[in-house]
Amino acid sequence: MNKTVSRKPGGIETGIAMVVLALLVIVGGGVYLRQSQINPAVLALRPDAQPAAVADTPDAKAIIDANMAGMVPLSPPEHFTAETLYEKIDGRADLYLASGFVGLAAQRFSPNGSTTGWVEVFVYDMATPENAFAVFSQQRREKRQPVASLANAYRTPNALFMTQDRYYLELIGADATESLQTTMQNLARQFAATHGGTAAAKVPGEGLFPETGLVAGSERLIAANAFGDEQLDHIYTADYRIDGKRVIAFVSRRESSQAAADLADSYRQTLLSYGAETVEGAAPVGDAAFLRMFDTFEVVFSRGKYLAGVHEAADSAMAAGLAKRLANHLDPLSRPSE
Repeated sequence: MNKTVSRKPGGIETGIAMVVLALLVIVGGGVYLRQSQINPAVLALRPDAQPAAVADTPDAKAIIDANMAGMVPLSPPEHFTAETLYEKIDGRADLYLASGFVGLAAQRFSPNGSTTGWVEVFVYDMATPENAFAVFSQQRREKRQPVASLANAYRTPNALFMTQDRYYLELIGADATESLQTTMQNLARQFAATHGGTAAAKVPGEGLFPETGLVAGSERLIAANAFGDEQLDHIYTADYRIDGKRVIAFVSRRESSQAAADLADSYRQTLLSYGAETVEGAAPVGDAAFLRMFDTFEVVFSRGKYLAGVHEAADSAMAAGLAKRLANHLDPLSRPSE
């Protein structure tokens, strides 16, 4: 019967074992050290690692002097052009680009550099007060309140929206506390004070519409493609409430009386091509086109350099009555330019 004889490891085997053991010790130590350290990129994302303030250097100057509002910059200013705007507000860029957008500056501010209670400010340079009003008026929130001492502004629970001269501003707060809302209003007033003050805060298109029945704050400016018609640009609209029903009036100042008359006729022809029918009987206003488009009524006319009319009235009497009032209102406005 053969016996199994145990053999001692040779020198080579012993050497290999020692090398493997040493490698395991090195790997284990590396894992321990790696786990005991946090990636610097992760540390940089922590709120307490965010910069408390940005130095007021030429390439990082705050877009608003926030000191008066008890705020300091929390981030450097960001700047966007027509080519890069979508990076900041993807999905809404087209409205701005169609309305004369020049540039956007955005920056966050906070009280004493705290990472809570911050406000992000968006300042859109729209080239003209009319363009600024166009993007402001077409994005009004339903539940809004006016802001005292700011001529063209409103607030929501955690935000403030306004125009000042050629600029449209959005201030978005981290929360809906009243203290942060007060801070946002102070920031907005500081911006207004350094960009023309009250003299530059007039509402474009003010006075174009008769006041009776006018829904407060409903005035809008459509820069392009009004009512789905590409020839209708720079169209002011306003909502009226008549017998509990909503109806839209519109006005646009053109280059000349002939241009206004030609555009009125062209729009009339467009409506007819879409299936509108002429309403029988006398027109409510001089040479106005009085049309029925399916179950609503349209009136289109010109007064001097003004194209004007009524859009989507629920019945003919409502359309005719508002058209007459609008024409009478525009008569004295059109005479000086003739």
